[in-house]
Amino acid sequence: MITLTASGRLAHHPELRMGKHTNYCEFRLLSTRYSRGQEFTEAVTFFCFGDEAERFCQSVEKGQWVEATGAQETHHWTDGNGVAKTSVKYQLTWWQPGARPARSRAGDAHQEPAARGTTRQAGTRGASQTEGEDGHQSGFV
Repeated sequence: MITLTASGRLAHHPELRMGKHTNYCEFRLLSTRYSRGQEFTEAVTFFCFGDEAERFCQSVEKGQWVEATGAQETHHWTDGNGVAKTSVKYQLTWWQPGARPARSRAGDAHQEPAARGTTRQAGTRGASQTEGEDGHQSGFV
């Protein structure tokens, strides 16, 4: 199993969505790097289910700094034109909120960032997985 820990800003305000069996949240973290005078933005996608998805969506907002760890899931499929596709996402196993953007959705520009010792633990891996169109059980949503 490949596990990844990443830190970056949330690309979008996370949305709680309802799947066939449980609710879920999918989110992207963005990080900018510079190389040879050029700017590059890297992105990684995480997902979580159930109560953890609810907690995550209620606790963070677009532009907020987040640290996250997840287990890699790679999904292969063939699109309608017969082209093989691959997608890599990470099932959230741990996360920690960081500083909020200067202009918070709560409207409180003086809000303190979360303490560094504050952590959130994700639910049990595999407890809430979805069934794909092909009937395969997967964390992909």
